[in-house]
Amino acid sequence: MDAFLDGTGYWTLRLIAFWVRRLPLETSLALGRAIGRAVHFFSRRRRVAYTHLKAAFPHSAPRERKQWTRELFEHLGMSGVEIMRVPVLSESEINRYVTNHGYENYLELRQSGRGLILLTAHLGNWELSQIAEGLRGRPMTVLTRRQKHKQLDRLLSSFRQYYGSRAVDKGSGIRDLIRTLRQGGSVGVLGDQSGGKNGVWVRFFGRLTTAPRGPMALALKFGVPVLPVFMVRRKGPCHDLYFRPDALELVRTGDYEKDIEINTQRYIEILESTLARYPSQWLWGHKRWKRNRTQRIVLLSDGKPGHVKQSETLLEEIRAVGGKAAPPYEILAETVEVRFASKWRRRLFPVFALFFMPWAQGRLRRLRFFLTPECAERIEQVNPDIVISAGTRLVPLNLCLGRENLSKSVVVMKPGFPFNLFRYDLALVPFHDRGLLPRGTVRIQGALSPAGPEALESSKRKLIGSLPNPERVRLGLFLGGETRGFKLLLPEVENLIRQMEQASEAAAGDYLVTTSRRTPEKICRFLQEQLNENSRCQLCVIASQDRRPEVVPGMMALADFLIVTEDSLSMISEAVSSGKAVVVVKMSSDGLPRKHTRFQESLKKDWGVPVVSVGELAATLGKIRRVPAGEFLKRERNEIREKLEGLLS
Repeated sequence: MDAFLDGTGYWTLRLIAFWVRRLPLETSLALGRAIGRAVHFFSRRRRVAYTHLKAAFPHSAPRERKQWTRELFEHLGMSGVEIMRVPVLSESEINRYVTNHGYENYLELRQSGRGLILLTAHLGNWELSQIAEGLRGRPMTVLTRRQKHKQLDRLLSSFRQYYGSRAVDKGSGIRDLIRTLRQGGSVGVLGDQSGGKNGVWVRFFGRLTTAPRGPMALALKFGVPVLPVFMVRRKGPCHDLYFRPDALELVRTGDYEKDIEINTQRYIEILESTLARYPSQWLWGHKRWKRNRTQRIVLLSDGKPGHVKQSETLLEEIRAVGGKAAPPYEILAETVEVRFASKWRRRLFPVFALFFMPWAQGRLRRLRFFLTPECAERIEQVNPDIVISAGTRLVPLNLCLGRENLSKSVVVMKPGFPFNLFRYDLALVPFHDRGLLPRGTVRIQGALSPAGPEALESSKRKLIGSLPNPERVRLGLFLGGETRGFKLLLPEVENLIRQMEQASEAAAGDYLVTTSRRTPEKICRFLQEQLNENSRCQLCVIASQDRRPEVVPGMMALADFLIVTEDSLSMISEAVSSGKAVVVVKMSSDGLPRKHTRFQESLKKDWGVPVVSVGELAATLGKIRRVPAGEFLKRERNEIREKLEGLLS
């Protein structure tokens, strides 16, 4: 198939070249512009170009970025036509349409006999710059990348070498490049591409990425000057060829590798300032940041503490994975709290998003109808590499952002229909969620839990200062709250506290209590009145009033027995992952979804976690052991980290 495509492309270009050489220049350029527009309409590369322009120029408007992208493809079409017309070019035509700036400096450096590296970029019609010099009788050696298709590669090389310049490929061609420099000749090198795994690390438009190390390595080793040069299209057939007024003054500290890094970064900064003046003429469509160590992550929040905690836990896992790379990843994270303009617009949004997603790029202004003004503005401005959301409500917005920024979509919990039919870069779905699962799913036992040993111990140290006798703590009660269909009744909570008193007396120790933000106010008042002067309860935290992050993990680290009401899957999962002895307390309300029952059955079957009524609590605490979940959860976390490694790469 590759040979067929190679041959077809070769003869197609030969045919186009035959005709454009026989057309007037303006007519052939108009044809090239039309071809560029057609390619822009059908090519996926326009989406890549738009995304990279947004990353490089975050304050530009979507309309500007779309215009730059269209102009880029038109420019590439015209550049292709110009290269095909190389055999009919003349020196007078070059002098007429190419205006040189700083040319005298270039000639002076060239005539010095020291050798010269002309460092350029995929900007304007970069191929035409060395062809123009060949026409003027000053051919050079140019370093090129061998193309995948051999016949097309030979055709392009023939255009490059038509007027005496010599094209050599990376690898064996480096010897020819060195020979040219030693003989005092000029070589042309592109220095804006990715340097691959062996490149030098630089910061390009704020992101840590690699650049080719070869140009500066050669310049430092052989003592030859480096002159940045850029060609840009002024209008139609007219170009400006800019030679820097003076060669780069290379930094030499004595540390060869450090010098390569410093001098390459200086060239990258010159390139950035040039691209800022001509944003529509660089090759934005290639994946310049494919190898980078800067990851921008956006966490979408629906305001639910359990969902926020799971997203933040996943973020910490990403930080842990990224910190092991060499060099380590820079994780730049921000949280966007998603606020809809009204309830009915929130309900309508998934239907809208389903049809809007394919056309979302450059059109996020349409979301202003659904979101509050502040939220819509932030959604338009963010430019993430990874979008994380927990819960089903934010999945449509996650996908829209992914389409706008070509970012990777990560969701926690199973997306609802029809969004469970989509593919995600990572979907973490609990075992108790049934039905058709999206592609890219990793099954997890319950909810992501931050309760690792380090987090528990750190929170424990912070919480101890709030307790009169931390060494006496034996029990921790995590009281949930009301949800749709599920109610907490005051008499039942009163009975639960009586059971805690009995269990505390039997265990010869004290207990700690914390509530959920969903806990009804009347129950919170009861707890404060009942427990603030209670000698056995060393701490009662009302979550709506005290939001210290160390409370929950600190309680888990201090207590030997963890008692959790059945309504909070995330809290149960966090308790189980701590490795402590866990009891799940069933309340009398039966309005919880079926998935809670499946989760409880899994706890009892797989780990032996008792699920008891309020009245059975005190008797049960004397019989249970620690949860044997450590190895399983360790394997689960390792699997997630493997997926995250692939996500970052």
